Amino acid sequence: MSEQQRPPPPFEDFDARLGKVRPPRPPAEEPEPEPPNRSFGSGLQAGVEILAGVGGGLLIGWGLDRWFGTRPLFLIVFFMLGAAAGLLNAYRFLRRLQAAQDVEDRR
Repeated sequence: MSEQQRPPPPFEDFDARLGKVRPPRPPAEEPEPEPPNRSFGSGLQAGVEILAGVGGGLLIGWGLDRWFGTRPLFLIVFFMLGAAAGLLNAYRFLRRLQAAQDVEDRR
């Protein structure tokens, strides 16, 4: 095995030989980019916005009730405030999403 090894031929040779064997390709048309499918992620984010508002309101209300010794008062108040804030955040997010969709549809 004292035979000298030759280096492999360059890739340009391979590409040239391959080009002779393959049939020529027609020029590719640029496909229109597909709009990303955001429906699942958007719905999930809107749901998380609502849950975060409700959960945050419940935690704050529970903490204030324990601190002041008023059992359900702050829990109920902050549950309502958290739910309202979560719904408002989800509404704002969905409006921004709809505005972006309207801009894409006009193109």
